[in-house]
Amino acid sequence: MARHKPAAEGGYQRGEETRAKLIHAAVRVFGERGYEGASTREIASEAGVNAPALQYYFDNKEGLYLACMAFILDRVKEQLRDVTAAADAALAAPDTPDERLIEALLGILGGFVSFIQDTPHAADWRLFMAREQAGQGPPAAFRMLDEHFNQRIGGLSRQIIARLSGYAVDDERTVLHSFSIISQGMVFRVLRLQVLSTLGWEQIDHARMVKVRELLFSQTRSILRGLVAERTARALGSGGSSPGRGI
Repeated sequence: MARHKPAAEGGYQRGEETRAKLIHAAVRVFGERGYEGASTREIASEAGVNAPALQYYFDNKEGLYLACMAFILDRVKEQLRDVTAAADAALAAPDTPDERLIEALLGILGGFVSFIQDTPHAADWRLFMAREQAGQGPPAAFRMLDEHFNQRIGGLSRQIIARLSGYAVDDERTVLHSFSIISQGMVFRVLRLQVLSTLGWEQIDHARMVKVRELLFSQTRSILRGLVAERTARALGSGGSSPGRGI
């Protein structure tokens, strides 16, 4: 990634402000046109700065794209900080009740769902990340997303599901459940227009986002409790005793 360059005295004034303008403009342009279709000249114009400023702060287009990815990941990690801490705490004890584990995973899911609400920044982030998740960004961006986000969130969700289901963390069933549960909110980004058209909604405001979250929580809670019931049935069927951890 391009190094973070401070404003040089007598050079680019208000360096942090200029850098932020370029990142916000780039997220919007990359989301609209894709990595290949976006030009650094267009991004600089959108940000209202001279083209050399982009090269000064980010070296090139890939450096700017990676800075956009880092910016979004920092915002997402900030939003999920409390719920990931709650998940860590729930996993720390081997006898944590199943219901607490379920609520910890629902907290992570809820953090994702909150991003479906229509706000100016969310729309830009949504388009940018949709293209990135479709594999349209440079390889270094995927590595950043995987290392700093997918492994962390995916790791937590797989650990919780493994505890609830009784299967190993790396069992295919655990991995598939993790992907299917955490990715539920993605339908409202990937199939956004179809969802809005079918429901007759013009946008997803806060009230509708809450409605979506409650529905996802209800069905996910049922799925997770079903995994616990299956685990208990296997234990009883094998002659063991029910773990009895709070369902």
